[in-house]
Amino acid sequence: MSSISKFFTTKFSTYRQEWTGDSSANVLQETFYGWLEQGVADIYQEYSKLEFSKAYTIICPVGTDVSEGDRLTQGTDAYHVRFVIDRNKGSNPHLVVLAEKVI
Repeated sequence: MSSISKFFTTKFSTYRQEWTGDSSANVLQETFYGWLEQGVADIYQEYSKLEFSKAYTIICPVGTDVSEGDRLTQGTDAYHVRFVIDRNKGSNPHLVVLAEKVI
């Protein structure tokens, strides 16, 4: 594992909306450990061309099952995934998840 993994201490659960017939449900995909920090809105707008109210960055291992549109939970907090950047290169490969806190 890369040295960045020592910062992956916050537990998240990934939920994805799945449809069956005419109904849908948010289904648990996996749990993972990552690193959460409040983001700077300008960076999010540069990458995703979206405006955020409560922007956060979640850093997690490459191979984590997380996609745009997923809902991540951490304790009682929830985050809507807006964009995922794959940084699978160099000595510290990781994913950068740009998310908006659900309030």
